[in-house]
Amino acid sequence: MNRRGRNTRGITLIELVVAMATFALVAVMGAQALTGMMRMRDDLSNRSGRNAELALATSLIRADLSAALPMLFYPPGNAAPRSALRQRGDVFALSVGGQPVMRPGQDGGFPGSVRQRVEYRLDRTTGTLLRRHWAALTPARADALSPEIPVLTGVTALRLRSFWDQIGWVDGVAPPRAVMGDGQHATDRDQTGAAPEVYSSALPLAVELTLDTESHGSITLLEALK
Repeated sequence: MNRRGRNTRGITLIELVVAMATFALVAVMGAQALTGMMRMRDDLSNRSGRNAELALATSLIRADLSAALPMLFYPPGNAAPRSALRQRGDVFALSVGGQPVMRPGQDGGFPGSVRQRVEYRLDRTTGTLLRRHWAALTPARADALSPEIPVLTGVTALRLRSFWDQIGWVDGVAPPRAVMGDGQHATDRDQTGAAPEVYSSALPLAVELTLDTESHGSITLLEALK
């Protein structure tokens, strides 16, 4: 009995400290691994959200460009007409048609199409690309203009080029005088500056739109209009 009692002993203080230190180390490593996984999950979620936003924005822009119409836009208030495709600084606008709408009918409505004026504007202060539209190409009142809706965030610059028959690519979307022909109209005298605008219903063969973004770099969209 005495020999068995002498051979039986508990853990020492040093062993207890070593065990606690080992447990603490394992706990810290587990916490770091869990934190890393949570950060990775948040990063993947943010990337997925940005990718979804970019996909929606590019699809919307492409749909508008593919629906472009060679028709002038007549703002309310007897303002001067606007070209079918027009750019002023960080704003570009185009006349579009073919978007489906529901019109009153015998069975509660039938699908039809409407001609609208779509405007995109880059707000450099917030880095947001905004979209709004006029309900018609000849709106009678200013309230026919919809509120601006954010389309894409993190945008730092917007650039456009257009491709014209027998000329090629030119910066901007204004039709060169060489291709205006009978489509040429009087100058737009509501514009300020030394060079008044010459508006036209002519459309280029293609448009190249480049968006500089913070998360995806430069995004270039090329759309044929004819």
